[in-house]
Amino acid sequence: MDFATIGGFLFAMVMILLGAYFEHVTLDSMLGPSAFLIVVGGSMGATIFSHTMSELRRLPSVTKMALVPPTLDFNGTIEYLVKLSEKARRNGLLSLQEDADQATHPLIRRGLTMAVDGQDPEQVLEVLESMIETELEAKNATSAVWDTAGGYSPTIGILGTVMGLVTVMGDLSEPEKLGPAIAVAFLATLYGVGFANLVFLPLGTKIKGVIKQEAKYGELIVQGITALQSGENPRSLREKLSIYAVSATTGKVRGDATQTAEEGV
Repeated sequence: MDFATIGGFLFAMVMILLGAYFEHVTLDSMLGPSAFLIVVGGSMGATIFSHTMSELRRLPSVTKMALVPPTLDFNGTIEYLVKLSEKARRNGLLSLQEDADQATHPLIRRGLTMAVDGQDPEQVLEVLESMIETELEAKNATSAVWDTAGGYSPTIGILGTVMGLVTVMGDLSEPEKLGPAIAVAFLATLYGVGFANLVFLPLGTKIKGVIKQEAKYGELIVQGITALQSGENPRSLREKLSIYAVSATTGKVRGDATQTAEEGV
């Protein structure tokens, strides 16, 4: 579980509720089932309308990345690729057949298999980069669902407020009830802005950040596979790949690089 995601949301909610308390805003006055239905239901409907079913089907798994980011072992994978490079230099690329069969990460498995089969290095690079690009495009398209919802939510909230004001202005026979009725109408705007800036947009931003780290991790693997295929010196390979470990800001370290980030790129 990513503490920043849950902790950031809880901190924001506590601060908002604390501010509301100091302003003498009661919890009851902030509850409005009709406003909630208009904002959430309307935003969901407009968002579904804006995206394809394939993007929506992937939404649960992609959203999980914000709560439980994939484990990306940059340092461990660098050491693993360096060891493969040393093995290939000593015994030849054919000696990596067993490593290719045992690798669980799709990029490592595909890259090693193509290298062992004697595929042209440029073709290996093209195939691996295509795998990364295809996967990242699909995940980015799905993460955009939350950005879409964050764009619609405030506008749907204004729509709900206007609907409430139209109802209020249609019956001015009891002036003493106008204040509470207008307050209820503005709840839709509150919900719209709140959901957009506390839920929808932060989720989209967090997911894009995780996807960016997955892209770096994929680039690390591609660089390592192509380098060992060309017979690059293991020491030089370690130095080249170390920049990816320095730039990595997401993920936990796990020892066995052959089983790293199975849910990654």
